Amino acid sequence: MSKLHFIASILTLTICSAVFSQPRSISSIVGESDISQEDEVKIQKFAVAWAQELETEDGEALERAHKKLASPFDTDARMTPNGRNLYGKYLKEGFSPLLSVDNQNEMAAVNALQIYSLLGTEQGCSVLIKHAHASSEDRDALRLWASIGIGTTFLVGELKQNRVDRYAKLLGSYIPNESVWYIIARQFDSLASLQEIPGLEQDKRREMEDLSFSLQTDALVALLASIPSSGADERVQALSLVLPSLRLQLNEPGVDAQLKDAMYSAIIPPLTTFVENAATFPPSDDADSLASYGRAVQAASLLVSKGTGVGDADVATLWANGDYSEILTLVRLWRSGQ
Repeated sequence: MSKLHFIASILTLTICSAVFSQPRSISSIVGESDISQEDEVKIQKFAVAWAQELETEDGEALERAHKKLASPFDTDARMTPNGRNLYGKYLKEGFSPLLSVDNQNEMAAVNALQIYSLLGTEQGCSVLIKHAHASSEDRDALRLWASIGIGTTFLVGELKQNRVDRYAKLLGSYIPNESVWYIIARQFDSLASLQEIPGLEQDKRREMEDLSFSLQTDALVALLASIPSSGADERVQALSLVLPSLRLQLNEPGVDAQLKDAMYSAIIPPLTTFVENAATFPPSDDADSLASYGRAVQAASLLVSKGTGVGDADVATLWANGDYSEILTLVRLWRSGQ
């Protein structure tokens, strides 16, 4: 009997393995414009089966499932709009349990969001935008990867411009309410990615550039307004990443001069106030906060000095030496040039 039990167990494992091995590559199918019902079933089986395989704590198994799910997006597959739509439909079927609030496997959920970002359609972006906001998603890792994924979606270049506009504005509105600094930094990155959407004609590219700078400006002004004048705020750490990025974007030679001037006019006053508040009430009781404020103040000073044409002091050194009065003197010079 024990031999029979052993043989039965082996047969069961073999059958299960055979069942799962059935979903083969669909790369050739998603490249077709006209997809038959039979091939649609193959897409469904592939998407759902490999989505289920993400529900694991085994790193190698997770990586394998991720690669399989990403494979239909390879350039060689030449995915058609119809193929993209059908694949997205069945990814949703497979991913819904993974993204449920009841699912405790955050790595599985994060991988699902990463695959959704490759889809590049409203189908995927509508899911990503939901998980990018704290009111509907309290898991930091999911908000982070949803925010990153929205930028990836824009760069796929499949979304219609009016939908890009909608989702970008929604993401921008999330920034002042986000409490985690590194998520804020990634949300700004996704807004900056609007300038890099592929395949746009010159006038459309200029519209996306305008939208990118406008949304980053509004989000930065709102974020700065929400930072208290005294006491440490962890979100300040985002400024040491966001502000250098904005500085680089504004230094690009192709940026419209009027657009650049408008952005400087909008951000210089709140940045000046931020530096003034930081120098007046430095968080000296916390070494880490003091250092993060110093980096943010330095980044802000470079933008304000560039925008006003006033002051080229080494603010990083002044801050490190505790010469806050000298920084306040620089603030007065900035205000005289505004």
